[in-house]
Amino acid sequence: MGVVQTGVVRRSILLVAIVLLAASCAGDADAARSAASVTADDCIVRLHGKGDSGASTELVREIAIVSPTGNGEAWGDHQWEYASPDALSEAIAIVTAAIDTVGCSAASVHGFSNGASFAAKLVCSGEDLGGRLRGVVVDDPVTDASGAGCSPADGVELALYWTGALAAAAPAGTDCGSIDWTCEGGSTVGIDAYAATLGVTAQASPHDDHRWNLDAPEPWDWLTG
Repeated sequence: MGVVQTGVVRRSILLVAIVLLAASCAGDADAARSAASVTADDCIVRLHGKGDSGASTELVREIAIVSPTGNGEAWGDHQWEYASPDALSEAIAIVTAAIDTVGCSAASVHGFSNGASFAAKLVCSGEDLGGRLRGVVVDDPVTDASGAGCSPADGVELALYWTGALAAAAPAGTDCGSIDWTCEGGSTVGIDAYAATLGVTAQASPHDDHRWNLDAPEPWDWLTG
């Protein structure tokens, strides 16, 4: 191939690369605008577990699925910190800002694992997100002291799901520091004691491994019922 032809090919490849990059950037910008433009009257707030992070807001059946990122770092990603008053206030502020951004006037919270323990702490502290909170799902939580003295605000519902998977890894009395878990109080209390502090019965999750029960009907029912 001659020098002139080689130069033409290189310029063509460069032009294609520029076009593809521009298209990709435009797509990213469109996605960002789309996420920022989501508005809804109702929100379901999903609180991730330790070592995970949030996601872009989605609109499903006219309900915004809002997934904020936790207020602490752990396992190479994020977690929810809630044991101290300052940490709890910071975590609640993140949830409040997330639903404020969407403009929701009613919200359900669905927390998983470490996010479930934070969700329990949130509802048990009497928080109602400015009168907007309809209910909280505590989904396969780390059974720590987050439910101690539980006193939900009037009219706020509470549901607890349990897979049983964490019981084998951390039965009641397990020192959380020894397994690098985040626990208020420093150790697990077991599902029976945890459910008793929340004042609810633990419902069996459809899963037997540690994962979200995203089919739980309560977050939807509380908003549409």
